[in-house]
Amino acid sequence: MRYNYKTALFIILATGIFLSVNGQEGEAIRDKYSLLTMPRNDRPLTLFKGQLQFNAGYKFAVRSRSFNGVGEMVDLKADGNSSVLHYYFIELKYGLTRFLEAGAESYFMKRGVRSESTTYISTSNIIKVNNLKEYKGMGDIFIYSSLRLPLEFKIFDLKLTGGIFLPSAKYEPLRPSHSVTDVVTANSFTVNYHFRNKNGYGVPVYLFSAGGKVRFSKFAAESDLTFRIPVKTGTNIRWDESLANQTFSYFDMPYQYLLNKTTLTNFSFHYQPTGWFNLYLKASYLSESQGWTEYWGLKYRNNEVNLFTLEPGFEIQITPSLTIYQVAGFPLSGKNSDAPFYLFTTLSYNIFPF
Repeated sequence: MRYNYKTALFIILATGIFLSVNGQEGEAIRDKYSLLTMPRNDRPLTLFKGQLQFNAGYKFAVRSRSFNGVGEMVDLKADGNSSVLHYYFIELKYGLTRFLEAGAESYFMKRGVRSESTTYISTSNIIKVNNLKEYKGMGDIFIYSSLRLPLEFKIFDLKLTGGIFLPSAKYEPLRPSHSVTDVVTANSFTVNYHFRNKNGYGVPVYLFSAGGKVRFSKFAAESDLTFRIPVKTGTNIRWDESLANQTFSYFDMPYQYLLNKTTLTNFSFHYQPTGWFNLYLKASYLSESQGWTEYWGLKYRNNEVNLFTLEPGFEIQITPSLTIYQVAGFPLSGKNSDAPFYLFTTLSYNIFPF
């Protein structure tokens, strides 16, 4: 059975607008200060009507381990293949009604992955090879709308989200900047491979998510299930090179690809001892599969990826408008996946501008 995701997204948005507008008639507007300082466990899953929220975050990750195809841990430090990641995140969202919000987000990411240096020795050649794969640039813009139950939140809340990643970012890799250094003789030198990749998907990607929240006084539990589905196949380029007289020449080759479908499951448990401080523990499971990549005219199935991560974190409300979040990530198991330790810090600014 094939699903028309455009129709599903339209139904989510249209239903949200109808229920939200009708559900607000005759209800009094609460004090804005009380809304901004409401403890996290007491807040619904979407913003209040008229609330504007701006989020900016920074994630620092150390890629020193990975999981291979059979789930075994691989120490990348031992292979000289560790790296760090810098991820900058921005998001803007607005409460259209008491039960419907809309938002947009994007990110900038930079990381360099070095492979272990290799030296090739023969009777006439001594060539050392270094390999650096760089990923740098903006990600695609994601726009979405979330609809929650058209009821006053007391104990249980439910939210549905539909959105799309627009292929706004550059995704084709730049021409490599390989070089030859440490030249001793015509047959003794170092080759430095430097591949310059981008972060965009290259095609639109749909997102659908359902989440719930249950509150028990100072405690709350939240869970959500998210699907990311590529709209169509894409076309990208792959750079090849040749080396002659210690000088590189390049040519690009187009290829087709289909992104993996992604499923992400989250569960978190929250404890709020006071209104301005919240502690939580989150478990996440990521699964990717069903994509393929073309090589030399043949389609090869992408590796199936999964990763289980545990994330302890906290939230501190500094002022009625400003809140800080920090979380640490500890990958515990996976397959065909990096396993970086990371710290993710986010500042959230909230106001009622109108």
